[in-house]
Amino acid sequence: MTKKSTSDGNITIDTSRRKCKACGLYLNQLPVLDKYKKASVFWVGLSSVLITDEEEKIPLSPHTRSGALINQIEKLYWDDISFYKTNVVKCLPLNNSKIRYPLKHEMEKCYPNLADEIEILKPSIIFLLGKQVAQFVLGKHSHNSFSLDENFNYQSFIIDEIIYVPVHHPSFILIYRRKFIENYINGISSFFQELMVEKETSIGQVVLL
Repeated sequence: MTKKSTSDGNITIDTSRRKCKACGLYLNQLPVLDKYKKASVFWVGLSSVLITDEEEKIPLSPHTRSGALINQIEKLYWDDISFYKTNVVKCLPLNNSKIRYPLKHEMEKCYPNLADEIEILKPSIIFLLGKQVAQFVLGKHSHNSFSLDENFNYQSFIIDEIIYVPVHHPSFILIYRRKFIENYINGISSFFQELMVEKETSIGQVVLL
């Protein structure tokens, strides 16, 4: 897959996944994708929601409740860390016009798109949102055992020099653990400290040169 970097750090690559027809879900809604850009942190959700004309056509949009919580976390670090949002399944799974969870074969069909995003954009940390996403993605790398700690002390897995972190889905927190949102944010934010140190070290090395 060809790619090139632009002066503003965004990455231009071919748009084949926007026209993906690997499964029939594109008939419900075309793939929903974030702007391609170099990103230190990935958020990976399960599948797209229904996008209306008024909403931003990006995964985990801040117009959604889950996206708003992610946005709340991101804005604490916008000056120092770049973020990218995506889903395992880029299109909208429907059953009789009602949104459903994607089937395993639909996730399998769409997984190469996620693998391409990871290879091209080279994140340092990937947050896997929810049990289904974590089971599927970690399973692809032969990690079949993990837990989602109720105190938000999350496990991490280093795969090909990338830190994969399975966390509770924001919607679970908003519905069942709302009193602990601040703890959830702190649990996730703890993984950003190493990125901050790496950036400071990199800046220091440039100054010394």
